[in-house]
Amino acid sequence: MLYDFAQTTLARFCSELLASSDQDSLIRLFSRYGYLAIAFAAFWEGEGLLIIAGALCGAGYLDWRWTIIAAALGGAAGDQVYFYLAHDRAARLVERSARLRRWLPRVRALVARHGVWTVLLSRFAAGLRITIPLVCATAGMNPLKYSALNLLSALAWASFWVAVSYQLGAHLVR
Repeated sequence: MLYDFAQTTLARFCSELLASSDQDSLIRLFSRYGYLAIAFAAFWEGEGLLIIAGALCGAGYLDWRWTIIAAALGGAAGDQVYFYLAHDRAARLVERSARLRRWLPRVRALVARHGVWTVLLSRFAAGLRITIPLVCATAGMNPLKYSALNLLSALAWASFWVAVSYQLGAHLVR
């Protein structure tokens, strides 16, 4: 049901986006479907769209609170998927590779020593965001611990980008 709603809304958004040609129409369209687009983009990486959304918040077109919530939930959900996919497949992959079996104790020690900071800060390192959930799952990080850190990290990441780009949007409107 949720999937059907998201698919229908996304299809409507795309058709209206293609039909609109002026800037005001695009801004109204983004104001209408923006939170879904933000969550969808944050599921993968999403900094670019989040910066645009933050600027639209500063300009008064989006609410900054809903923007942060949409980005944080989308980003956290994406990393949870990566974590659980790796969690299920990591043991089999390590068993088949002698090289990975040699590296696993070092990776586990690294995650045990620096896992909290790694999860909290990885979202801010472009390109590493997808690999950190895989490494944490492979190293055997507790899923509940990872989930809590992941959500906290997603909230910090979304808040940072919205706060920075909000200022840009507020200055552009003046």
